[in-house]
Amino acid sequence: MKILDRYLSGQILSTVIWAVSLLTMILVLGNVLRDLLGLLLSHQVPVTYILSFIGYLLPFSLIYSIPWGVLVAVLLVFGKLSSDNELVALRANGIGMSRICLSVFVIAILFLGLCLWINLYVAPIAQVKLRSAAFDLASSDPLALFGSDEVIDQFPNRKIYVGKKEGATLHDLHIFEMNSQNLPMRVIYARRGTLEVDKTNEQILLNVYDARYEERDPATPDDLKKMRHGITMREGVLPISLEELLRKARSNQRPNELTLDQLRDALEQSKSESDDAALKTEASKRFSNAMAVFTFVLIGIPLAVTAQRRETSVGIALSLVVAFSYFIIIVITDNVRHQPSLHPEYLIWLPNLIYLTLGGTLFVRLARR
Repeated sequence: MKILDRYLSGQILSTVIWAVSLLTMILVLGNVLRDLLGLLLSHQVPVTYILSFIGYLLPFSLIYSIPWGVLVAVLLVFGKLSSDNELVALRANGIGMSRICLSVFVIAILFLGLCLWINLYVAPIAQVKLRSAAFDLASSDPLALFGSDEVIDQFPNRKIYVGKKEGATLHDLHIFEMNSQNLPMRVIYARRGTLEVDKTNEQILLNVYDARYEERDPATPDDLKKMRHGITMREGVLPISLEELLRKARSNQRPNELTLDQLRDALEQSKSESDDAALKTEASKRFSNAMAVFTFVLIGIPLAVTAQRRETSVGIALSLVVAFSYFIIIVITDNVRHQPSLHPEYLIWLPNLIYLTLGGTLFVRLARR
């Protein structure tokens, strides 16, 4: 029996490592292309920033790639065992299906614990660091944030449009200084500008040349008749506080950026049913995503044995159907997290309930053959 356990464990673990690595690479690459492609094409982005970005994406990708990878491994390994009649031979020797799968269930529980740790602590912390990555880039190389023909909105209370970037010089600048209601109080137009970092005072200095600006009246910002137009300056300096940039990056954390302990604290301080529902749904989703590992193993084994196919393409196709249908229900439920009347904190468990029931039924039938 130990030989069987070692054999199955080795097959499952080696396939899981291969599948998780491939799926993680696909998910990370997709996010990098979505979020960094424009930055890579129009900016001189440091390699360290790109590597940090990828590193912060890894925990988020593992939330989905580990359960999916375990499912792929189970489908491929048990599909091969079934097609080669190895399962028939084992059962003919009096070994029950439950005993055959014992080592696989142990592996599933271990991966479930790993997923819980990633979901509850590692991924939220990585999400916060991903948001604050703009601060690290701005403090080391602020020019990398700017590109031609685009709007930069990382800086607090400012939006900056750059018409053209040539080396270290920015041309055709439009700088919008916003108030707390996100209303542009001052708009500065400058023919060119340069950036420098003042590390002593922890700020970025935006030097503008040949500039003019329009300014609303602070007392009555909605009265456009009191707006001051065409005020010019040959040269000026606009300081941008790095401390404000860091505060913006770390403030207003979303529920998916809170660890389990922070979620509990947020629930205690919550003052509305909508926020309560959102926080409870986020906590439930973390546990539900981790539980997907065991759920996928339970439904994957009977599916693989029934299909009796050893081809990799068949196993991957089955995993796509199961994983897609599972996670699409999670996404749909997550979109109604602010509707407490629907009890989304319970609905988020629906995919696990469905697949655990289906997988358990199929597994019992398989064990009784």
